[in-house]
Amino acid sequence: MHVHKLRMPTEKQIELAQSLCLNTEGKSFRVLSAEIADTLELKAFAMVDEQGIVPGIEVEYIGTREDMPLRLVVSTVARNGYIYFKRTPKYCRAWDIRVLR
Repeated sequence: MHVHKLRMPTEKQIELAQSLCLNTEGKSFRVLSAEIADTLELKAFAMVDEQGIVPGIEVEYIGTREDMPLRLVVSTVARNGYIYFKRTPKYCRAWDIRVLR
């Protein structure tokens, strides 16, 4: 008889979860992955609302990626909290952009 064990979270995953104020104790890799994803999604939507990000608004990319155009026009805020832009396949989260007013 084989005893199967759940995959345990990685140190990097634990660090990220703790930075998001999530309790990591006794959680499997998959459970913690889901909680991290949910927390990031909620944070993204809160920032979308806070910044008033809507389709058609012009934004400036302020994140760390070097392949992103600096000025962008929002096309869509997706159901997963990612923001997509007109005239490019690139996308990011709300904390990587600043609304230009």
